[in-house]
Amino acid sequence: MLKTAYKTFKRAKQYYFTTVFTLALTLSMVISSFSLVDLVFFSPLPYQQSNNLYLLEGTINSKGYSGPASNSKVMSYIQDENTIFTDVATYHKWTDYKLLDQPNRPEIDVILTSHNLFDLLGVKPLRGRLFNKAESLGTKQMSVILGYRAWQNHYNSDPNIIGKKIQLNQRRFTVIGVAPDDLVLPTYSNINDAIWLPIDADETFNPKTSNGFMGAYKSVVRFKPAISDQEISKQLSELSLKGAQLHAPNILKDFTVNARVIAFSEALKGDSGKVVLMLLLGVCLLMLIALINLSSMQLAKAITRIKPLAISFAFGASKKQLIIETLKHNILLISIAVLLALTLTQIGFMVIQNLAADAIQRLDTLSLSINTMLFSVFLIVSIASLYSFIELSVVKERNLMDSLQSSGKGTGKQMSSATSHLLVGLQILFSFLVLTTASHVVLVTLSEALRDNGINTQGKYSLTINYSNIDKSAERINLHKAISQKLLALNNVSSLAVSSEMRLPKTVNVNQIYNEAGQYIAQARNSLVTSNYFTELNLTITGKGFAKGDEELENPPIIINQRLASLLNKNNSEVLNSKVSFDNKSYFSIIGIVSNTYVPGSPESENYEVFTPKDYPGWRQFSYLLTVSNESVAFSQIQQTVIDTDKRLDINDLTSLTAQFNEKRQRHLNAAWLAIVLASTSLLMVCIGVNGIVSYLVKVRRYSLGVKLAMGADNRRLLKESLFELMQPITMSLVLAFSTAFLIIGYCMSLPSIDLPINWWLTLTIWLGLFILAIIASFFPISQTLRQDPIKALRNE
Repeated sequence: MLKTAYKTFKRAKQYYFTTVFTLALTLSMVISSFSLVDLVFFSPLPYQQSNNLYLLEGTINSKGYSGPASNSKVMSYIQDENTIFTDVATYHKWTDYKLLDQPNRPEIDVILTSHNLFDLLGVKPLRGRLFNKAESLGTKQMSVILGYRAWQNHYNSDPNIIGKKIQLNQRRFTVIGVAPDDLVLPTYSNINDAIWLPIDADETFNPKTSNGFMGAYKSVVRFKPAISDQEISKQLSELSLKGAQLHAPNILKDFTVNARVIAFSEALKGDSGKVVLMLLLGVCLLMLIALINLSSMQLAKAITRIKPLAISFAFGASKKQLIIETLKHNILLISIAVLLALTLTQIGFMVIQNLAADAIQRLDTLSLSINTMLFSVFLIVSIASLYSFIELSVVKERNLMDSLQSSGKGTGKQMSSATSHLLVGLQILFSFLVLTTASHVVLVTLSEALRDNGINTQGKYSLTINYSNIDKSAERINLHKAISQKLLALNNVSSLAVSSEMRLPKTVNVNQIYNEAGQYIAQARNSLVTSNYFTELNLTITGKGFAKGDEELENPPIIINQRLASLLNKNNSEVLNSKVSFDNKSYFSIIGIVSNTYVPGSPESENYEVFTPKDYPGWRQFSYLLTVSNESVAFSQIQQTVIDTDKRLDINDLTSLTAQFNEKRQRHLNAAWLAIVLASTSLLMVCIGVNGIVSYLVKVRRYSLGVKLAMGADNRRLLKESLFELMQPITMSLVLAFSTAFLIIGYCMSLPSIDLPINWWLTLTIWLGLFILAIIASFFPISQTLRQDPIKALRNE
C-alpha cells in the first residue's frame, strides 16, 4: 500500500507539493481566524452560571469626559443598599509591582480583589486555598494567590509553594494558593500571569478612604431572579446619585454620576467581534483564490486521467466506485494539508497573542478548541468533495469511450474557455476586494503609527524611582538631591530634568480645570516639572517659560499645552495671563503655552496638560528625564548609581522615550503588517493562478495556433489576438469587482456607526495595477508557447 502511494506521489510530486503547501498556508490563516471567532463568540466562560454574570462599573459624564469611572465608596454604598443583586465582588489594579525576591526583579501584574470574587465566580484553587473572610476589607492580611503562569514562570511550578513568603516591592506576603489556568476578566488581559492580593493590601490605594474616581475599579455581580431591566437601571441610577452625594459631593457640580451593568460575555467581547469577523472574511477570500488556483490544476489533472479512468470503466468499475476511490484519495491529500495547517496555527497562536494583545480579550486562553477541530474536519470534507467533483466532472460515458478510441488528440480541450475565463475572473474579483480593503487598512494604520510625536526622543531616558521605603520626607528629598548630582556626574549623562511622572505615564492622574468664571473646562493632567524640562524635549513655548524661584511660590505660574489652550480660547494671546483653577478656589496664572505631545498609535493618550514649576517635594515616587550619549552603557550605569546611593530605593521604571512611543505605535504597525501579508499573499496567488490557467489554455490551443500560423498569420498577430481574448474576461471581472466594492463602500458609508476613510485614487491604482499584472501574467505563457513553434503540434496531429 505504501509502495503504491509512493509511486502515485512520485508520478505527480509537483501537483502534490503545490496542493499541500498552498492549502496548508491558506488554511492555517483560515483556522487561526476561525479560532479567534470561536474564542470571541462561542467559547464558554470557565465560571458557574455564567449567563447570570455581569460587569458593574460606575460612569461619569460631562462635556469634557464621558466614560467608566468608579469610586470605591460609592460602589460599596451600591453593594450595601441594593435589592437587585445576590452577590457583588470587586477588583482593580493600581500600583506597579516588582517581584523583589527574584534575581532579575521582574515587573508583574497585581490584581487586588475582594475576598468573595472567586466564590462568586465558582472558581476552585489549583493548590492551597483562595481568599475567604480572613482577607476581607479591613483585615489587612498579607496573603497572596499566584496566577497559574506566575507560579510556573517565577517559581518553577514549586509543589511546596503554599506557605512560603514572596516579596512584592518592599513588603513580604504569604502564598496561600495557586489559581487555575483559565481565568478571564473584562478589560484585563493575561490575568493568569498576574498575582492576586486582598483589596486593601495595595501600597497607596485604600478603598475605604479613597475619594477619587478611576476606570480600573470594577465589580462582578449576579442578579436576583425576575429582575427587569427598568428596575436595574432605576435602582443603579438612584443609588449612584445617593452614594455620590454622601461620599463625593464635589464631583456632582460638574459631572453626572451613574452606574451600568454589562453581561460578562459582552464585556469580554467588546469591539473585538468586528475585528475577528473582518479578519475571517479577508482570509476566506484568500482561501477562495487559492481554491480557484488549485481547482484549475485539478481540472487539468482530471483531463490527464481520463484514459486511466476509461480503462477502469471498461473493465467494469461503476461510477460509484470511481467516486469513492477518488474521494478517499482526496480526503487523504487534504487531511495532510489540514494537519500541517493545524501545526502552523498552533505556532501562529504565539504571534497572534503579540499582534492582537490590545484588540482582543482572552488571548492567553487561545487554543485549538473542539469547535476548531470540527471546523477543520468540515474543511477536509468540503474541499475533498469539491476536488472529487471537479475530477469526476469529465467522467461521462461518451468522454471515456472517445478517450479509449482516440490517440490523445485534443484531450486537453475538455476544459472549456468559458470555465477558464470564469476561474480567472473570480480570482481577479476576490483579489481586488482583498487588496482594496487591505491597502486602506495599511494606509490608515501606517499614517497613524508614523505620525510625529512632536518631541525629541533621541537619547532620552525616563527613570522613575520609588522612595516609599524611606519614611521621612526630608530624607527622601536629600536622597533625590544626591541621586541628581551622581547622575549628572556620569560621563554618559549630559543633562537631567525632573518631572512628577513619565512623559508617557502608565496611569494618568488628572485634575478638573475651571476657568476664571468658575466654569468646568476639562480633565487635565498636572505635572510638576523643573524649568529645563521643555528644553530637553525640544518643546516650543509661546509666551514665557518658568523663571528661577517660581517653584518656591505658593501660587506659582503655570504653563499649559496647546491642546488645552485651544479649548480655553482659539486666540493664544487671550489665553496668556488668564487664570485657571484645579478646585475652583485657588487660581494660577498661565504664562506660557507649550506645543503638544502626540502619541502615534494611541490618540486616546493625548491629554490636556498643565505644567507646574516644582522640584521633588518628597513624594513616594518621581521621574527623571536623562539625556545620554551611549545608551547601552548608560542603562547599567544609571541602575548601579541608584542602588549605590541607597539600597532601600527601587527603580520602578527605566526606559527610553523612543521605546515608550514605539510601544504605542506597535498595535497599528502590527495591523499594517497583517494587512500587507494578506494583500501580498492575495496578489501572489492571483498572479500564479492567472499565469497557470493561461499557460494551460495556450498549451491546449497549440493545434489551433499551428493552423493559423500555417495559414499565414504571424506571431505578433497571434499574441495580440490571444491577449485581447484573455483581457475580455479579466476586464469584465475587474469592472464587476469595482462595482461590488463601490456597492459595499456606499452601503457602509450610509451607516452612521461606520466611518470609512476611502481613498479613491488608491482604489483606482489597485484596479489598474491588477489589470497590468493580469496582462503580464498572460503575456509570458503565450509568448513562450509561440516561441516553441506551434506548427510542430500541427505536424504531430
